[in-house]
Formats: sequence, structure tokens, C-alpha cells
Amino acid sequence: MLFQIQDLSFSLGGALLLEGLPAFAARCACAVLLALAGWLVSRWLSRWLFPRLLHIHWPSRAVSILLGSFVRPAAYTALLTGLYLGLVSLPWGTVPARPLFLTLYRFFCILLLSWGLYGASELTSLLLTTSRDEIRTSKTLQNVLVKVYKVVIILLGILMAAQELGLPVSGIITSAGLFGLTISLAAQDTASNLFGGLMILIERPFQIGDWIVVGDIEGTVEDISFRSTRVRALDNSLYILTNSNVCGSTVNNGTERTKRLYRFTLGVEYSATRAQLEKLMEDLRAMLKASPYTYEDSVIVEVSGFGASSIDLLVSAYVRTPDAGTFYRMRNDLNLDLMDVVRADGLDFAFPSTSVYIKPVENKN
Repeated sequence: MLFQIQDLSFSLGGALLLEGLPAFAARCACAVLLALAGWLVSRWLSRWLFPRLLHIHWPSRAVSILLGSFVRPAAYTALLTGLYLGLVSLPWGTVPARPLFLTLYRFFCILLLSWGLYGASELTSLLLTTSRDEIRTSKTLQNVLVKVYKVVIILLGILMAAQELGLPVSGIITSAGLFGLTISLAAQDTASNLFGGLMILIERPFQIGDWIVVGDIEGTVEDISFRSTRVRALDNSLYILTNSNVCGSTVNNGTERTKRLYRFTLGVEYSATRAQLEKLMEDLRAMLKASPYTYEDSVIVEVSGFGASSIDLLVSAYVRTPDAGTFYRMRNDLNLDLMDVVRADGLDFAFPSTSVYIKPVENKN
């Protein structure tokens, strides 16, 4: 440093020596100048140096990610350094003041370092650069890696900060291990959900953004964590499914299909003749094959059976969309067209009915 601070004096390069009140004023002025210098360096880092470094094409993407995540932490570190140097240059009356400032300075430096590393979570994507395309583009796996990375950085930051404050880190780690063992034994369901989450990541039956059907629940996958999977239904309600239940259920991934099945049973009144039924089936086939919604070679219209109140016709075709909302609109149009065909052929839909036959009673007289 350019100056030397003694107990109640101030010297600059050995040529200027001040004592008493002038020395105190000189120290305060130096403290202000050091804090101001830290602020100026902070502004220079955030507004000049880092923006220019970010515009450089670095050979490794990791350098760009780290530079982008440390813009603000580096600026705050420069400001913190200026404040620390300014504080320790003041004539504090208590002896532990400067060691306390040094401990706090190192403590906040650890927090700023952890902040910068926490913001560099995109580094996890570099771990998948040499993997297959299906793994590299997996949003689910990327999401889990980011969460694991952030948790590790937070834990390391807490341990380093605790050690700097003089806390017994080894004892904390041992206690945390014993506590974690106790919790794991008491929470077997959580362990089962964690294992289920790992199986989802390994087998990849679905990923974030896929439309799935799990039991009676149908919707879009919004998030996959170690414990649960969040599914947003068509009515915008949110279902939270435990991973153990998801792994134990049959999962239908609707995103993987390229078409949807349009199928139902059409009930026609028993008063219909064979000729009317054959014409109706022919007209229904023609209507479905001519529709832009269906695949022509998938159309099926046949008599499937005889119900309690109707002659049952199987109507089936594949619709040209995997999207649920679009399928519902197409199905609505096809149903209305089908109703028009039935009415145009002079037939009507059957409904449950009961016929009562009264047996005449013989007169014995």
C-alpha cells in the first residue's frame, strides 16, 4: 500500500507524518477513497470489462457461461473489497475489529462465489454434449441435472461459510449424515419416489412437454422432480403424481402417436330394414373417407351386434392429429356429420326402451 497506518498516526511514503486529529482525518479520507475506488472498479467491471469479454468468441462454451454468471458477483466483490479496505484503515479502538472485518469479508466473498457458480447452472448441459441426440435433447434430464447442480452449490457454499465463521463443519456433516439416515429409514415412501424418479429418467417414458395418460389423469407434463411429476390437465387443473405411482401404472404417452382413434358404437332402431342398414353403412363409409380429418384406409363401419334396444354399428377411423384439443374439435364435426347422414337415410338413433306384452286371460265362463 502507498501509506502505512500506525496506532494514532498516518504516514505517506515516509515523507509525510501526521498525528492526532490530522492523522484521524487522513485515515477517514483514505477510507472514503478506498470505498470510492471499489465502487468505480465495480462499475468498470459490470459496464465495460465483462460486456467486452462476453462478445469474445471463446473456444469453450464454459468460459462464456461463467463470465455471464459472474458479472454481478464480480462487481459486488470489487465493491466489497473497497469497503473492507476502507473499514480496516480506520483507527478502531477495539483490537478484534480488524479480524472481525476480515472474517466477514471472507464470508461474503464465499457467498458471492457461490452466487456466481449457482448462476452457471448451464454448465450441466455440457455434460451431455457427447451423448446421443435423444439424451442431449431431454428436457427432463436437463432439468434434474440443473437441480442437482444447484443443490450441490448451495450445500458447498453453506459449509464453506460455516467453516469461515468458525462453526464445527465436521460435526455438522456427521450430524447431518445421522439425521439423514434416520429420515431415510422413516420415510420409505420418499425413497420409493426417488427411485421412481430415477427410473423415469433412465427409461424416459415421457419428458417435460409430453401429453400423457396415467390412469384416470390426462394432461401435459410440466415438471419432473425427485419426488413427483406435475401434470397440467385440459381444464388447467394441476395434478401432482408421486413417481412411485407413476412407475407402477400404465403410462400412455400421447405425444409419441401421430394419430388418434375415433371409435364408438352407433345404435339404430330395430325398425330399420336390412336395405336401410346397408345404405346407412355405405353412406357413413363414404362420409368418413371423404372427410379431411380421417385416414381413408382406416374407416370401418360394420354391424357389431344386437343390443337390448338397438342394432349396434361399429364406427371407427383414425383422425389426422395427435393433439387432444384438435381431436375433440374434429370429433365434434364428425359426430354432427354422422347425425346428418343417419337422418338423411330416414333412420333414427335408438334409445333404451321396454316393451310390455299383456297376455289375454281366457274366459272360463
